[in-house]
Parts: sequence; C-alpha cells; structure tokens
Amino acid sequence: MKLGCAGCLMLIVGVIFLLVVGGAFVFLSGNIFEPPPFEPFEWSRGDAFGAQSKLYEIVQRDAGQSSRQDSIILTEREVNALAAQYLAQTGNLRLEPFAVRLRPGQFVLKGRTTLGSLLQGPPFAQARPYLPQAPLARPIWITATGYIAIDQGAPGGNPGIGRVVVTEFSLGQQPVGTWPFSIVMGPAGAKLFRWPVPGTLRDVEIEDRRVAIRTR
Repeated sequence: MKLGCAGCLMLIVGVIFLLVVGGAFVFLSGNIFEPPPFEPFEWSRGDAFGAQSKLYEIVQRDAGQSSRQDSIILTEREVNALAAQYLAQTGNLRLEPFAVRLRPGQFVLKGRTTLGSLLQGPPFAQARPYLPQAPLARPIWITATGYIAIDQGAPGGNPGIGRVVVTEFSLGQQPVGTWPFSIVMGPAGAKLFRWPVPGTLRDVEIEDRRVAIRTR
C-alpha cells in the first residue's frame, strides 16, 4: 500500500510539474507551435548504407586492418540519412519532414514531430497516459544548431567519446535554450548526445555540405 501511495504521489507531482512547464512554454510564446522556415532537402534512407560502409573503414583502421589515412568524407545526403536513422533508433524520435544542413563548423537540424514524442523522460513519460491525447499529438517543429566534438581514446584499445554540442535550440519559432530538450527527453536525450567511438578517431570537421572524419 505504501508503495502504491508513493507511486500516486510521484504521478501527481509529475503531472503538476508537466502542467507548470507546459504553462511556462505557452506563457513564453505561442510561437512554439508555429512552423519555422523550412527548405526541403532531397535524400533517401538508402543513403545510410553508403555512409555505414564508409564508417566501417574507421573500425578497420582502429583494428589495424587498413593502412589508409585519408579523410573519410560523408556527403550531406548521407548525413541526413544517418541522422534520421540514429534519431529514430536511439532516441525513438521520428521527424517528418526532416533536414540537416551542413555549414562550415556547424550543422542546423530541422524537423517536425509531435509534442508527445518529446516527453520521454521522467516524470513526463509516466504522466503521459493520463494526459489528454489531442495536445500530445499536436505537431511541433524543432531546430537545433551545433557541432560534433571528439574526446579521443587510444587506437586499438581505449574507445573515445563522440559528443553532439548543441549551441542553439528552438521549438517552432521560439528559441528556448538548450536545457528544455534534455529535461523532457531524459535518459533518451543523453544517449543521443554521447556515444563511444573507435580510439583511432581524431576529429570530425563539419564543412560546407559535407563532413570530414580524420583518424590517427
């Protein structure tokens, strides 16, 4: 019984917290549900296969099975396909339409999802079944600007860490800072921002309409 009461209490607190945060967004601006300017970009999910074969070259270099040292280049189409696949599989976050634009030193990601798909972290996920479904199904656009950083490991042994550093984040047409995404996504958001990489990976440089990956 005590566990049940504690669970009810946590649920009530979660609902209240969700309503407060939701109210804060609405109070902040109605622009969070206004679509931002979006320029469609042509890519296909089949582009991910070509990108994956290129990334496998990093694994071969780390294992000493390849002597190549040239930069590995991913096109903008391949980056879009990989990013869409990664968001869906790792973060259970599907964006449609969706586009990643590559500019020197940064990426700009834009996509449309639903409000409910963003509420994956506690207490939002626990409260979601008890909330009206219509608002949760409401479309919402996200825009994220950032870059990729590499915490280097050791070739052939100690893996490094790849990190997505988000410098700007908007809901609809409203800039909201980078913290709301981490809060509402919870652990799923943390997985999106950090992942192990082969120790031979040196850096990832975002160039104009392509990404250059360098190894040691």
